[in-house]
Amino acid sequence: MYRYFAHLYADNPAAADLWAKTAQEEDNHAEQFHLACRLYGSGMKSLKSDMEKVQKILTNIQTIFNHVKSTPPALSDALRYAIKMETSLAEYHMNTIVEFEDENLARLFSSMKKNDQEHTQMLERAYEAVCSEITGEAKVVEVDDDQ
Repeated sequence: MYRYFAHLYADNPAAADLWAKTAQEEDNHAEQFHLACRLYGSGMKSLKSDMEKVQKILTNIQTIFNHVKSTPPALSDALRYAIKMETSLAEYHMNTIVEFEDENLARLFSSMKKNDQEHTQMLERAYEAVCSEITGEAKVVEVDDDQ
């Protein structure tokens, strides 16, 4: 979805760069999961995840993506979608769904989680900036769970 947004907002270099950077960060997250899969049994004890809930979240993300492709959102709405998605996925970071045996590995994934939080904050700052440009005043990010 982030690559789609980079293409959609290509006429706004700052927005296109933000979306491209966000897409790259998501690629890095995928690599974290691949690393964790390779390390399973070697420093990782178990997974703590409800696969039914994960599948529901993935279905919701696909629904949002289909919606934004059929009805391209304003930049502020795209940012709201991204913030909501990032917030809902935060609990599925490796640091929270894996029980580690190796303390160094636990610290590595904890550090990665901190980077993820900064990623969400970057989207929130962009949203605030877009809202400021539109209204001429700052706006606090509020994510509506019904959207």
